[in-house]
Amino acid sequence: MKKTLLTLSIVAVTFTCASAADKVLARVNGKPITESQLKEVLNRLPANYNSVKNNPQFREQILNTLINQEILYQEAKKENIEKDKKVQEQIEEAKKQIVINALLEKHLKINDVKVSDEEAKAFYEKNKAQFTDTNGKQVPFDAVKPFIVQTLEQQKKREAFMMAFNKYIDELKKKNKVEIVK
Repeated sequence: MKKTLLTLSIVAVTFTCASAADKVLARVNGKPITESQLKEVLNRLPANYNSVKNNPQFREQILNTLINQEILYQEAKKENIEKDKKVQEQIEEAKKQIVINALLEKHLKINDVKVSDEEAKAFYEKNKAQFTDTNGKQVPFDAVKPFIVQTLEQQKKREAFMMAFNKYIDELKKKNKVEIVK
């Protein structure tokens, strides 16, 4: 009995510490919006937001967005919006897409692609007419090299993804019975 009480006490303390560590930043009709929720949103932002993620005004804007979302969600629940047939269909479609994306993320690992200096230079030479300033003067290769490398890397990643995707789909089609009925 003492061992059970001790275990329950430890579990209670653990939950209390875990929730205490997750600071409540706001409440909407009693529902807390926490620091971890804010951090999760900030962490999902693209890399070009890294410089503002710790900016107090930016964090406040994101917190206000979370508050607004919760208010709207609660209002939609009050009005039973989620029971509407069209909304149910959209929820199912969104759920399907999320699950598919998770499956693809699990099975389609695209390794980091690299673009050589020679590839970047060849792209620059082939498209030189596109790299001029507002006065029509040629922009030097070194000035546009990072942009070219980024563009070519994205292109290679898309190509690698499509190749892996098509291969994966072909494998799945071989394993599954697909019937086209006309």
